[in-house]
Amino acid sequence: MIRIFAFLFAALLAVQSAHAACRGVDFRDHLPPSETAWLARQMAATPYSTGNHWVARKDGQSLHVIGTMHSGDSRMARVMRRLRPIIAQADAVYFEVTRAEMKLVKDQMKIRPEAFLLPPGSRLQQLMSPKSWEQFELFTAMSNADMETIQRMQPWALSLFLIPGGCRPFGFGLKRGLDDRIERFAARKGIPVGGLETAGTGFSALARLSLRDQVRMLENEVAFLLSDAPENATAVEAYFDESVWQAFLLEPRIASQYIGVSAKELTRLDRAFYRNMLGWRNKLWIKTIQQIKGEQVVIAVGAAHLPGKEGILNLLKQRGYSLERAAFY
Repeated sequence: MIRIFAFLFAALLAVQSAHAACRGVDFRDHLPPSETAWLARQMAATPYSTGNHWVARKDGQSLHVIGTMHSGDSRMARVMRRLRPIIAQADAVYFEVTRAEMKLVKDQMKIRPEAFLLPPGSRLQQLMSPKSWEQFELFTAMSNADMETIQRMQPWALSLFLIPGGCRPFGFGLKRGLDDRIERFAARKGIPVGGLETAGTGFSALARLSLRDQVRMLENEVAFLLSDAPENATAVEAYFDESVWQAFLLEPRIASQYIGVSAKELTRLDRAFYRNMLGWRNKLWIKTIQQIKGEQVVIAVGAAHLPGKEGILNLLKQRGYSLERAAFY
């Protein structure tokens, strides 16, 4: 068991290093007019689809809801220049998970091995199609991963720890995402920090996905990595345009061009993923947010948690908060 946990962390570090070194293409720059029009319609139909900084007010309390990017980029320095005065005046700052809580991730793996491992007697090869398993073996061979260990792990864990994301990091500060910058600044100012969830909540959200969908997602991710698709920088560039939801809408339509799976099926899988990873967690967070004390509070969470009917902003609106977009970048 210890061997599996050690492998997971080693894999995570390897992926983070690769993530910090990649470059990529912003697919929005290459859309045909019909696709651009479709994207505009989808964004218009999505509540709070743009904006990385909103202020929610109710009963004399102001919540500065800031959409973050967890990976680093030197453009974050400009963002922080705007945010520092707001953070300095805050009574508290809340994150998805604090750095202190993240240190307990290893404990989660020890306490809840069933969330990370397949049922006894099951092996990953049995769950994948022959073609997908062949591709997966090729991918893992390039990463020098231990196949015997991998065979026992749930697909969501392999996706999380082995599959790199597309990116286009820019300049200095590549290892420090906005969450980390905000938390370190708050600590220097002596401002209390808190988390909206524990280290295990995100893992629980992923484990809620059906095993069948987990397998399909892993198969598609590996196929996309082994295709001739360029690195996808759309999410990073859309983040700094304050329209990160565009990247999430386009993701299945882009992938379908390279892996031979319909955009409809990829969209279905995406919705299942985001229903758990975003919507389910957002609803849990709102309960905590409504109990937060203080006249001015900063809430810094991944930017994808802000838009949509089940997004943080719409959930706040439904609970009587007024919302105003603020300057970000």
